[in-house]
Amino acid sequence: MLSRLIAVRTLAMSKPALFGRIGRFLTAARVFTANALFVLLVLAIIILVSGTDQFSVPDGAALVIDPQGAVVEQEVLGDALAELLMPTGTPMEAELRPILRAVEIAADDMRIATIVLDLDRVTALSSGHAETIGRALEAFRANGKRIVAFGSYYTQGQYLLASYADAVYLHPYGQFLPTGYSLNNLYFNNLLDKLGVNIHIFRVGKYKEAVEPYTRSSMSEEARNANQALVDALWAHYGARVATNRRLTQAAFADYVDSFADHLEGVGGDMARLALEHKLVDELLTPDQARDRIAQRVGQNDQGELNAVNYLDYLAAVGPSQPTAADQQVGVITARGAIVDGTDGPGVIAADDFVERIRAVRRSDNIRALVVRVDSPGGSAFASELIRQELELTQLAGKPVVVSMGNVAASGGYWIAATADAIYAQPTTITGSIGIFGIVPTLEQSLANVGVRSDGVGTTALSRGLDPLSGLSDAASRVLQANVEHGYDRFLTLVARGRDMSVEAVDKVAQGRVWVGARAKELGLVDELGSLQDAAAKAAELAGMEAFSVRHVTPALSPEQRLLRQLRRRADALQPGQTGVVAGYLTQAMDMFAWLDDPKDTYALCLSCNVRW
Repeated sequence: MLSRLIAVRTLAMSKPALFGRIGRFLTAARVFTANALFVLLVLAIIILVSGTDQFSVPDGAALVIDPQGAVVEQEVLGDALAELLMPTGTPMEAELRPILRAVEIAADDMRIATIVLDLDRVTALSSGHAETIGRALEAFRANGKRIVAFGSYYTQGQYLLASYADAVYLHPYGQFLPTGYSLNNLYFNNLLDKLGVNIHIFRVGKYKEAVEPYTRSSMSEEARNANQALVDALWAHYGARVATNRRLTQAAFADYVDSFADHLEGVGGDMARLALEHKLVDELLTPDQARDRIAQRVGQNDQGELNAVNYLDYLAAVGPSQPTAADQQVGVITARGAIVDGTDGPGVIAADDFVERIRAVRRSDNIRALVVRVDSPGGSAFASELIRQELELTQLAGKPVVVSMGNVAASGGYWIAATADAIYAQPTTITGSIGIFGIVPTLEQSLANVGVRSDGVGTTALSRGLDPLSGLSDAASRVLQANVEHGYDRFLTLVARGRDMSVEAVDKVAQGRVWVGARAKELGLVDELGSLQDAAAKAAELAGMEAFSVRHVTPALSPEQRLLRQLRRRADALQPGQTGVVAGYLTQAMDMFAWLDDPKDTYALCLSCNVRW
């Protein structure tokens, strides 16, 4: 909201004549299309250049933090042209790292006096990411600077970040509706029964509920109890942080949430007034009023525009950071998404490509230690082990490996971390889920329902025993179950070795159970609670570096991709929409089918990690 104010006849003819005209038409169409694309490209470049003029940061300015879309560890690299042409099918994302870097630089920049948090366009923000940004904001404030937040409304994630501000403004017709956290799954058992699809499950561990969506029509009691404990722990942490930031008692915030309907009726349904009376916001202001209030501190330019700079423009103005020394670097690789076999696709950790990035770090003469930032619910057990093995080879080459856990690092996400030199997590990281399962669908009943039957011969008990059109034989089932049990034992052994625990001790906290980061530290599954920066400092320490710089090892973007992505951001800024949020939710609900690609049909995947923030 504030960012928008701050700116930016039919003829008879012979056959030869007909074909000639068709040919000329096609030629003209081809030329027109080529020329149109050229003009569009030129216009795109003009738009970009005009939108990114070089400028100096004015003195006493406000730095505007106004991310667009979901705040994520690392952007999904999809088809950039498709994103530009069909943005509603590809939700916008804002990387966490540029936000942090802008705040950290501004803390020591005498030209920046204030930070303005304009969060209206943030569609998703986890508590972990909000707190990570919040810690950077606290360091900014410690230098005698001020933070202001404005929102037309606040989601829970937006509000948690806004609560770090010195002043929180809300639109007089806005709202802050804290609904708490939830964990919901879709259950396909009835649908599969109607389709005649037989699902064969092989598992180890009491809490491995990842198979429940295929075998049940509702959540089991064991899963319900475990999931309730998980969301309760996360929500308690949220309430404590908000209360601390707003100088309230936890009881006062709990009363606001638990009796929200009663309180709202008491103020005639006015949510903005309710938030003000309970001291969750400081003032109710329209965008114009908020702008004027901020202008009192940072001033205006000769054109009457707010003396402010967007955080991405600010980073472009200050330029890239300079490394401390060429050979004193800590490499950081981000592992975001489901873990799958093969090569990269949008939103997944593909083992083949990820392994190549690890190898590049190992071969580098300048990178002396590695941090893997994990934000993954797991996936293929085989792919997870391929990645973990490559990390272990890096350790054997004399380069320490430290894992920094983001929002989620569970099941396969924990597998790849198991033997790291050190594991750092956030208090609200969802981790654990140490367990694996096998799942094999067969279609013999589906075919029978339409009068089709598969039959044939084979040379061994397994020749046709694994045929998805004929069902699984007893021997095939035994093979798959033994494979899952072996995989689970392997998982336990790796964790025990990496975390210096006995296998029996690991088994007690494993069996697929999910933990929050703070509890995982108490159980020995995590070494320290801390940020990515803390993990990088630990890696540097293990490598014997006193001074170091951080180098993020990311997939390279072509010039065309960079151009189209910047255009996409500017297009979204002009015409934001919420359809991408719905598309993203539906895609997430169905993605788990695409993730089931393990060559051994065994998975280390956590569905309990899909908490609605």
